[in-house]
Amino acid sequence: MHDQMTDQGKVRQLLDDAAAQRATDPMAARKLALDARVVARASGLDAEEAEALYQLASICHQHGQTDDAFAMASEAVSLVDDAEPSLTLAWSLHLIGVVHYQASNFAAALEQCLQAIQVYRATGDQINEGKILHTIAAIYQSMGDYDRAITTYENALAINEPLGRRDLDAMVMGNLARIRGRRGEYLPAVSLGRKAVELAREHAPHLVGGLLADLAEAYVGVADHASAALCFAEARADWEYRTAGGAELAPTEQLGVLVSEGRVALRSGQIDEAIAALSAALDLADRTDMRESELEIHDHLATAYKQAGRFTEALEHRERHFALHREIFTDAADLRLRTLQVAHDNQTARHRAEITRLQTTELIATFAADHADADAYHLEAFERLAALAEFRGGNTTKHTDGVGDLAAEIGHAIGQPPEWCERLRLAARLHDIGKVAIADNVLLKPGPLTIEEFDQVKQHTVLGKRLLSGVSTDLFQLAAEAAWTHHEWWDGTGYPNGLSGSSIALSGRIVAIADVFDSLSTRRIYKREWDLEEAVKFVASGSGAQFEPALVDAFVKVMVARNPTLRAEEMY
Repeated sequence: MHDQMTDQGKVRQLLDDAAAQRATDPMAARKLALDARVVARASGLDAEEAEALYQLASICHQHGQTDDAFAMASEAVSLVDDAEPSLTLAWSLHLIGVVHYQASNFAAALEQCLQAIQVYRATGDQINEGKILHTIAAIYQSMGDYDRAITTYENALAINEPLGRRDLDAMVMGNLARIRGRRGEYLPAVSLGRKAVELAREHAPHLVGGLLADLAEAYVGVADHASAALCFAEARADWEYRTAGGAELAPTEQLGVLVSEGRVALRSGQIDEAIAALSAALDLADRTDMRESELEIHDHLATAYKQAGRFTEALEHRERHFALHREIFTDAADLRLRTLQVAHDNQTARHRAEITRLQTTELIATFAADHADADAYHLEAFERLAALAEFRGGNTTKHTDGVGDLAAEIGHAIGQPPEWCERLRLAARLHDIGKVAIADNVLLKPGPLTIEEFDQVKQHTVLGKRLLSGVSTDLFQLAAEAAWTHHEWWDGTGYPNGLSGSSIALSGRIVAIADVFDSLSTRRIYKREWDLEEAVKFVASGSGAQFEPALVDAFVKVMVARNPTLRAEEMY
């Protein structure tokens, strides 16, 4: 219990540090969140692991990695779905909804976000309820259900009122103004737009330019062209003021103003001005890969060039509009399919895990009835599980036996008690048992792994400890220790915890050598079998870096004793 409390405090610190760095240094935040997940999983801290997964999902989404964001958020949900309502569950559901929304899976997006708001309210937290409502309103807006969108935006305003979230108020009022303007309700659009601009000037300066552009279009709707021109001039003056102060303008903000200027000029019959503004907008959209905006701009330019009598250029933009529309539609369809596939894979994985749990429970119960000795029946069960992990990777149990035998011999060579060495022989056979939980598409991948896939493979050390530490005998505690630490390096550059020197468990330091040697000297589908001297020299070359020097010396002595033709002095 004390260790779990210590681990919980460590995880909490890692998560807090990750959250603090997410906006300024996302790569550092990702590393901290990954570390938090590793420790949380090893300690059985489901809530903290789910929070780490949500943070990782948010970082992935921030960098456009929607597949990974969806998968991690879904995994976070699966960890805490049956627990008490939590902010982690609420925001994970919200993120899944946002990814569905971006893939135009509006029904699924709405379902997830409605569930998110229900969970969020159950937590008793209030400060960010308006943010989730804003997403729900945006989904209604995209579905063309403007009445529900307006009602939901207004609910968000009412909820934000006592909380003082004026930044969210500015954003919500701006969206309400936009909907009113698109429906031809220009007077309410002007009123809401002016309020939104006033709030944004004080509480959300980055929204001012876009809100002024929307307000300008609303003024044109009531034929107040002078006020519209003033709005555009103010938007540009705001740009100059902020850039002079060192602020960086978001491309979306600049694009919104340029496109609005083009639309207003087009509606006012100022064709040359419209073409100039829209051409500048198209250049910016192309440079920043904002394809949805490009689509709209090509449509407006086709209309502008047609009105100018420049039919060849009008046709060119119309053709580019159609081509881009097909490209976006294809990409959106692919994203919809991928999100649905990830959702299916996660559901399937949960079902398989439950089946495995039930089967394992039944298996262990059967062994318990047949064996009086706890180590005996647990060892038989876990060795079968370890064998399954080896068979899935294209290996046989020869590797696990070889690692166990060599580890025991090294233990004897350094003078460890015989009973400890024999215990290590059995424990070391289970060093890779955690691989049974690694996905087939990663474990069996024929080519090189991506960084994300390698991160998954690294989890086998954590999962191994978690599986084995559930049995409280000396044998299984030693096995858990070896599984947890056999990929740590003597110089501190290994995983999962970057331990170094004698802080690495002795069992892990020994099994590390035995595992590498046996892997090299065993033929695999993807590699040849190394000859004996070549494999021994490779291990010896890792002395002081990957392996403890004294243990490498003991290993060489064992290998010379096994094979008298080897000369110890030639192995280094």
